[in-house]
Amino acid sequence: MKVNLLCGARNLPENILQNKANESWIGVDRGALILIESGIMPQFAVGDFDSITKEERDYLAEKLAINPYHSEKDDTDLALGIDQAIHSGYSEICVYGATGGRLDHFMGALQILEKPEYTKKKINIKIIDQQNEISYLSAKDHCVERDFNYPYISFIPITYPTVISLANFKYELKQSSLQLGSTLTISNELIKPRGTVSIYSGSVLMIKSKD
Repeated sequence: MKVNLLCGARNLPENILQNKANESWIGVDRGALILIESGIMPQFAVGDFDSITKEERDYLAEKLAINPYHSEKDDTDLALGIDQAIHSGYSEICVYGATGGRLDHFMGALQILEKPEYTKKKINIKIIDQQNEISYLSAKDHCVERDFNYPYISFIPITYPTVISLANFKYELKQSSLQLGSTLTISNELIKPRGTVSIYSGSVLMIKSKD
């Protein structure tokens, strides 16, 4: 099952809430309030809700059940939201509103994509904003479809060395070893509707982007 998860209003793709109003959503902290105000009832809300006022929290509590976490906790609101989504049966999670703010929170969001218990279960998590779409690719063959909204594709190694091949890309690779500090796989493009990314060892973050 697929669900969208909203953290806030920063860097959202144009008209994303209107275009996906009929899809399932989860609200994280202020994201829950934004969904309600946009006429979208989230499946549930997660967070300590420290980014909204008492009046906004009272308004939100009138609309759906919220059980705020204590602000001093071991996981971020986003991590708690994704974990609860997975335990609710969702295996495809698109995260919106998680970029454009604090860099530590953004780096924490990237860490979630790499979480071993999620990758082993083949949970597909994407972080999406108005300019980028980020996902995790493990060691196997992956089919990648051309997306004119995000035409440029980069691969950021997570472990070293990562050995990768790219087929049907403008710059093809054959079992190239990516070493620490390499920028070889930055800014590529598909030249056909579909391409193949083969990862023989290691793992990468795939970032689809537009200028």
